Amino acid sequence: MSTTFSTRRAASAPHKPPSTQAGWHRASVHEVSAQAVSLRVGDRVVQARQAFSCLVALQTGDGVAALVDDQQQWWVMAVLERSGAQDMQLQSQGSLELNAERVGVNARDTLSLAAPQVRLSCEQADAMGERLNLVGSAVKAIGATLSTLFDRVQHHSQQHMRSTEGLDRTQAGHMELQARQLLQIHSEHALIDGEKLVKARGAQIHLG
Repeated sequence: MSTTFSTRRAASAPHKPPSTQAGWHRASVHEVSAQAVSLRVGDRVVQARQAFSCLVALQTGDGVAALVDDQQQWWVMAVLERSGAQDMQLQSQGSLELNAERVGVNARDTLSLAAPQVRLSCEQADAMGERLNLVGSAVKAIGATLSTLFDRVQHHSQQHMRSTEGLDRTQAGHMELQARQLLQIHSEHALIDGEKLVKARGAQIHLG
């Protein structure tokens, strides 16, 4: 009776997967989830973790270099190949920072930046391009000196208000002021000086 009982217990015990010798293996990504990564190694599917230094976002079907340690923990160390368009995405659970003497980014088609907040801090910033477009609901610029140089400036707004504490001077070869309804010039002292001619014309002219 005791011999039969022990035989049945041994037959019903769960089968423990065979241990794998520690070392490097070539595997393919079977499934990717937020918690773990399952790899297909030969005819087996094992659970693995992505190494901290491997920042490539894994996709199903990726050929990877896997390492199994002495505790039988599988690690994805690097992505060897990927079929299809070969698109790659870098991801990190924490902050990601690049630190080098010089960093260059070269995009043959488009460079896109998307973030809730973007901060740029530098001693000098240069932007060059054939066309520069700035679109925003509110734009604010603060500085000590503003200097612009254009062949042509065109401005359109619903309302335009400007305040200058000191001197406001405009120099032009020909200057025109047009108002559809009312043109008002008000000051403590008003001077109009014409070297050759001062002319006022209207249906009615009131002085004083």
